[in-house]
Amino acid sequence: MQAEQAAAEAKRGQAEYIEKIRGKIRGNITLPPGIQGNPQAEFEVTQLPSGEVLEVKLRRSSGNAALDAAVERAIHKSSPLPKPAKPELFERVLKIPYKPRDD
Repeated sequence: MQAEQAAAEAKRGQAEYIEKIRGKIRGNITLPPGIQGNPQAEFEVTQLPSGEVLEVKLRRSSGNAALDAAVERAIHKSSPLPKPAKPELFERVLKIPYKPRDD
């Protein structure tokens, strides 16, 4: 029972951590005009424990090259990324999904 509770807390903490990062990226993005629908891109971001971004890789394109490039620029501009509330939740390599509009 305690293990399940701890796992649920860790998962919630991880989701909050990713959401803080996505929020910072969202604040630094300039969306290209003419985006149809709400395409999703997925990036892999390698970071230092300080949150400094070392590398950004596009893992799944949104199908819109201008949007993909804008998100990648925003990720670099967001360096250093926010840190998790608990240091044990830090991950050197993050998978960050991005959609122009929140669901």
